[in-house]
Parts: sequence; C-alpha cells; structure tokens
Amino acid sequence: MLNTFLLLLVLPVLQQPPQGEVLPLRVEDVVRMATTNAPAIKQAELQAQATAAGVLQAGGAYDYTMFADTTYSLNERPTSGGIFNSGLDAIRIRSWNASQGLRKSLMSGGSFEISVSETYTEDNQNISFFGFNPESNVGLNFSFTQPLLRGGWSLTATQALRTAQFNSQAASEGARAAIVDATQAAVDAYWNLAFSLEDVKVKELSLRLAEELRDQTQTKFEVGAAAEVEVVQTEADIALRTEALLTAKNTVKQAEDVLRQMIFDFEDSQDWNLGLSPVSELPPPVATDIAWEVAYQVALAHRADLERNRIHAEQKKLDWDVARHSLRPKLDFVVTGSSAGVEGQIHEAFDVARGFYYTGYSIGLNFEMPIGNHAYQGAEMAARRSLDLAQRVLRDTENAIAIEVRGAVRNLNYLSERVAATALASQVAERQLEAEQRRLREGASTNFQVLQFQRDLEQALTSEKNSRMEYAKAAVKLFTVQGLNWDGSVFES
Repeated sequence: MLNTFLLLLVLPVLQQPPQGEVLPLRVEDVVRMATTNAPAIKQAELQAQATAAGVLQAGGAYDYTMFADTTYSLNERPTSGGIFNSGLDAIRIRSWNASQGLRKSLMSGGSFEISVSETYTEDNQNISFFGFNPESNVGLNFSFTQPLLRGGWSLTATQALRTAQFNSQAASEGARAAIVDATQAAVDAYWNLAFSLEDVKVKELSLRLAEELRDQTQTKFEVGAAAEVEVVQTEADIALRTEALLTAKNTVKQAEDVLRQMIFDFEDSQDWNLGLSPVSELPPPVATDIAWEVAYQVALAHRADLERNRIHAEQKKLDWDVARHSLRPKLDFVVTGSSAGVEGQIHEAFDVARGFYYTGYSIGLNFEMPIGNHAYQGAEMAARRSLDLAQRVLRDTENAIAIEVRGAVRNLNYLSERVAATALASQVAERQLEAEQRRLREGASTNFQVLQFQRDLEQALTSEKNSRMEYAKAAVKLFTVQGLNWDGSVFES
C-alpha cells in the first residue's frame, strides 16, 4: 500500500479533479496569458503610452501658431464749438482694430513672427477740414529674435523635447521590465500552485498512513493485544494531520487566486470559479555550466532596469549641459521690419502696404547679465550633483545586478544538488518507515515510533517536492535575471 502511494507522488504534476470546470495550464500558457493580462504589465504599458504622448506634446512647442484678434472702440469727448469743430457739441470717434499672423519658436532657440495689422477710424467731423475720414492704416510686420548666448541654439531650445523623449524611452524600458518581472512572478505562482497541490497529496498520504495504523491498533485493542492509549495516540495524530490537510487545501485556493490574478482580465465572471490545473513536466535538475561572468555581460546588455538608469543618467547630463550653458550672459539678436499704408479704406491701405512704398526696419542686440549670477550658479551646481547621483545609482545598479546573477547561478546549482539529496532522503525515510512497521508487527516497536517515522516521511516528501518546484523557478530566474524571456530568448518589444 505504501509503495502505491509513493508511486503516485512521483508522477508528473497533476491536479486532483476539483468540483466545477478545470483549466489545464502549461507554463508557456501562463506566460502568454500573464504578458497580456498581468496588472503590472497593463499599468506599465499605459504609463509608456502616456509618456509617448508627452513627446508629441513637447514637440508642439515648435508648431506654427496662428493668431487673430479684433476690437471695436467708441470714444466721445466734448468740444468748445467753433468753426474748427464744425459747430459740434461732441466728437465721436469709432475705430476697428484687427491683427492676424503667424509665430513660431525655432529649434535654434529663436522665434519669429509675421503679422498684418489693420486700423479703421471714422468720426463725425467734417471731412473737408480734417483729411481722411474715414482713415485706414495697414501694417505688414516681421520680427525675429535669436539668442546668441544663454538660451541659444539647440542644446537649450530642445531640452524639453529631449527630456520627453528620455521619459518615453525610460517608460518603454519600464514596460519591458514589468513584462520580465511579471513573467517570473507568473512562473513562480504556477509552480507554487503545483507544489501546493502536491503537498495536498503528501498530506493525504500521511493521513491515510495514520488511519491505517489506527485501524490496525483498534483491531489489536479489541483482542487485548494493544492498550487503549495507543489507539488514542493514533487518533490524536490523525486530528493533527487532518488539520494539516485542511491547511494545505486552503493553500491551494490561495495559490490559485495568486495565479488567477496574473493571467485573467476577469471580463468573464466565471474566471473566478475556474479551477487551475498545472500540467507541465518538471524540468530535470541539471547544474548549469554558465559562468556568472558570462551571464552578467548578458544582463548588462539586456536588463531593462539598467537601461532605464542609463537613460536617467543621460537626462541628468543634458540638464547639466543646459545649466552650464545658462551661466553665460544673455545676448539676443533682434531684427524687425515693417511696411505701412494709409488710405481711406482697408483694401486701399493694404495695396499700399504690400507695395512696400513706406518701409522700416531695426537691427539690435539685447544684453542682460545678473550681477553675481547666483541663481544660475546654484542651478548648475544642483544639476551637477544630480548627475553625480544618477551615475552613482547606475553604478550601484550594475553591482546589484552582479549579485543577482551570481545568486541565480549559485542557487540553480544548489537546487540541482538539493533535488537529488531530498529524493534520497525520501527513499531513506520510506525504508525506515517500512522497517519500523515490520518491527511493530514483530512487537519490537511502538505506535509512537511508527507515527514519528510517518511524520519524517511526510517531511521528506514535502522537502523533495519543494526542492523540485524551487528548481523549476530557479531555472527561469537564471534567464529573467539577465533580462531575457522565460525561455532564454532575447526580449523583443
């Protein structure tokens, strides 16, 4: 009987049929579903989409801006009468003012604006005395400003855009890191569920062995070959093992929910009631021959968190370069030009203005330098220290990754040996129990000793199952710690 139970325990991991519908799952199924539905991945992808939109937003600073405005005004003022005021008690002046144009910021740090301005004025005075009435003024205007020192050229002008690009790249790397982390978490949850199911089998075997011993002891007690205390002793042990079995079954449900949250989007409410059945074969426990130095070089090339820190350091380097550039004084080159036209009507004045009969222009330099320049010096110092911090974080991350990689290689080799050791321990525990059962039948042992060997076998079997599941997780961990997919392939975004 004992050998039959042990044979069942070493079969591939299969869930005992629960009530309701059951979904058989392979490791690759879990990985595929997790990369689609894991909450951490969805959040990271949404964050990446939001920061990608920030690039478009920052680029909008260089879009053309069209502007137009118009106003109407009425102005009344009293007069002293007389011939020059045509005998009017009050002068009423009505005017319409409008302007239209385009302006644009340049990636050189400069800006320009082209506009047309129109003014139309009429009043209630006699036209024979006061010239144009109505009168229209039209101006064609152009202005250009280019910073030559502080704020000039692409380094400063494109800082916001490049910052948005850095943020977008970092968010993309964050999404990739979320996929790798969620993949490892899903694999861990898968094998944790498989272990919890196997642990239920172990607990059921342990309970069955105790019940068989109780039945044998009860038979002996009824014929006077055993004391009642031995029956009570087995029943007390059965009670403890029943509690352990209940706990193991509850752990299965908890492990199912942990995995369920990673692989379902819960659009169907039945996802909450679906049983999960791991069906993948456990990988054979084989030590890796990969040197940690080689795995570390792979991690340096593929770890998303490391790439994200590199991007952050580049961002801080840009901020420092801009801050150093801003230590210079402000010197702007400014050019303006205009053409004017004055006639009775707007279209007439516009014809004059576009003929460039009456033009004007100006060229100049605007200089500005704060005395002491403390604000910009402080900004440069803060940016420099932020860069130092980012570079320090990058270096510390590289060291932390080296420790992770070393630990992953070491852990895989340790677990490959532990699987063999725990398997041997299970075989020894089985043989010890069988020997003690023979001694009990011969009257050379007691129920207490047999129960103890049963518990030893239960612990040995649990350790063996645990070591096998931990090895399966560690085999994937060796890949994900290098920034690779769960199967060792290079991640493709």
